Amino acid sequence: MALKKNKNHHFRTWSEVKKERFQQNPDVAFEYLKASMEENSEYPEMIIEAIRSVSESLGMPIEQIAKKAGKTPSTIHKALSRNGNPTLGTLTAVLKTLGLRLSIEKAS
Repeated sequence: MALKKNKNHHFRTWSEVKKERFQQNPDVAFEYLKASMEENSEYPEMIIEAIRSVSESLGMPIEQIAKKAGKTPSTIHKALSRNGNPTLGTLTAVLKTLGLRLSIEKAS
């Protein structure tokens, strides 16, 4: 993929490109998150990064996620941090605020 220049003729980062795409089409964000969960099942930190990226791109600050999830902001902040290790309850609550849910499939 070629790097795109912004209006100031600076190259945009992958995070900026991703955020723009997710904002333009939330379904792309959800597919990205689904793919991350499927491909990174052995690397939970990458899944947490994808969840954080999607929530930030969709303009959902920690405080809003916490309120909708019935959790404290510190719980959500800790869960979505780089070293986050959320409980299943916190993970499902966060996903629910994004309009998603966990599901189980037979591994191939």
